[in-house]
Amino acid sequence: MTTTPAEKRRLIQGVVVVGIGLAVPQGLAYLTSVVAARTLDQASFGAFGAILNSIQIGTTVALGMQALIARRVANLRNYGSLLKFALEVSLIVLVGVAVLSYPLSYLFDIKYWILFLALASLSPFVFIAAQAGIAQGNEFFFRLAGIYIVLGLGRSLFAIVGLLIRPELEVVAYAFFFGMLLSAFIGHYILGTHRKFITAKRINHEYPGLIKATQALLALYVLVNVDVLLARVVLSAEDSGTYSVGMLVAKIAFFLPQAVTVVLFPRMGNNDSSALRLALLGTSAIGFLYILLAYFASDFVVNAIGGKNYAVLYEDVWLFALEGTLFAILQVLLYGRIAREDTSVSIILWIGSIIASLLVVFAFERNIVNVVVVLIVITFVLIVIATVTEIRHRANARKGSSRT
Repeated sequence: MTTTPAEKRRLIQGVVVVGIGLAVPQGLAYLTSVVAARTLDQASFGAFGAILNSIQIGTTVALGMQALIARRVANLRNYGSLLKFALEVSLIVLVGVAVLSYPLSYLFDIKYWILFLALASLSPFVFIAAQAGIAQGNEFFFRLAGIYIVLGLGRSLFAIVGLLIRPELEVVAYAFFFGMLLSAFIGHYILGTHRKFITAKRINHEYPGLIKATQALLALYVLVNVDVLLARVVLSAEDSGTYSVGMLVAKIAFFLPQAVTVVLFPRMGNNDSSALRLALLGTSAIGFLYILLAYFASDFVVNAIGGKNYAVLYEDVWLFALEGTLFAILQVLLYGRIAREDTSVSIILWIGSIIASLLVVFAFERNIVNVVVVLIVITFVLIVIATVTEIRHRANARKGSSRT
């Protein structure tokens, strides 16, 4: 199956629209961290960081939900059952957060109710992800962008205003939860369909698909974040902080082309090889331009993100841009498999994380460059393996279709 020139133009327009929509939550999330760093005391900001990392891990459930529903809507006319399923999962997540927040509150030294309220924002986030999945699967690009914008405003705007008025951690917790809850309500009206989903027929067969997609994305996010954890273990406190700034450069490269994958994901599930090629091409092109910026304007990139105190990164910051770009390419290949409900490739991601950890801890001199280079090499190898596997799958699919 191929994509026609007219469809390609429409998809490019969708990438632009969704990209603008995604820029709002991503930009506001970055601004929230900047405001928190400048308003909270050091101990509270450390707790803020622990909360954000915990939420990021938890978002894999929401991302898995969005991917699952974006695949399902192609074969449905009434999406009420999917929204009802999402609401059910949201309530399960809320109960899980209530239980997990108890031991985590001792581990992070954060009051239970503050941690619970902040992490409880994942519950409405799962429902918002379902709304986004319906818009994504139907290629309602403007509605999808609107949902992303509302998500960003709800998640971050209240937190930013609250911190400026009263810089305390509990303000962040209230803002995260009630902001996301409000976003879920508004997003439902932006979607504009199936408002009476509560009366829809309940479905039971979606949990295996959700679990498969979630664990695959969790494997990717572990790989993407493992070097930050390793840096905190093997590097000095000063070098670890410097590495964290470099990792922000990598995260920008990782999330910058996200709109490409979001727009093209539903078509990947139909064995549309051109959709996967377009996603890889678009992601690689955006990443290449970002790497050039990081190489030729390294001082600008570092100063814009971390400030002149991190001038030591000027020479090597392009390596982090390369690392983030490789992460983004690997993400496209993973989503290509998730679209076909084949998540076996996630095994190599778990193995890659383990090998990278062992190499950093035992095999090389412990410095910033070695840590990032190890992740670059491991991720490149994983991309080669995933690409070869994808090519073989496409070849086998063509052979199978030729026999019928």
